[in-house]
This record gives sequence, C-alpha cells and structure tokens, in this order.
Amino acid sequence: MNKTAASRQEIIEPDYFNKIESVFRELVRQKGIALESEEADALAARLIGLYQSGIQDADALKQVMSY
Repeated sequence: MNKTAASRQEIIEPDYFNKIESVFRELVRQKGIALESEEADALAARLIGLYQSGIQDADALKQVMSY
C-alpha cells in the first residue's frame, strides 16, 4: 500500500503499519478523540509523516505526539 507524505511516496510494510495503528489507537483513546473525526484523520496523517521522517519507534512516536 502506498502512502503519501508531502511530495514523496513510500511503501509502509504491514508490520510497520500495524505499529503506527497501535500508537494511533492508543492516542485516540487517551485523548478521547472520535475515530471518525477530522482530528483523528489529522493525527493519523501526522503519525505517518513522523514515521516516514525516521521516527519509527512506538514509544518515540507517542512521546513526540504528546507535545
């Protein structure tokens, strides 16, 4: 599956996508965000962008997103 971040495309392998999804679901739950909301969409896009920029550890993603 291709994902686009800014002007570049990269393939996110299923295992890595599952890691991003796990972080996403935890953050949505912690922040009380509705899954079907613009805020959740923005959160998912930001997580994918951070991952593609090199932050690939789940704990590091959570830490960056907590600010």
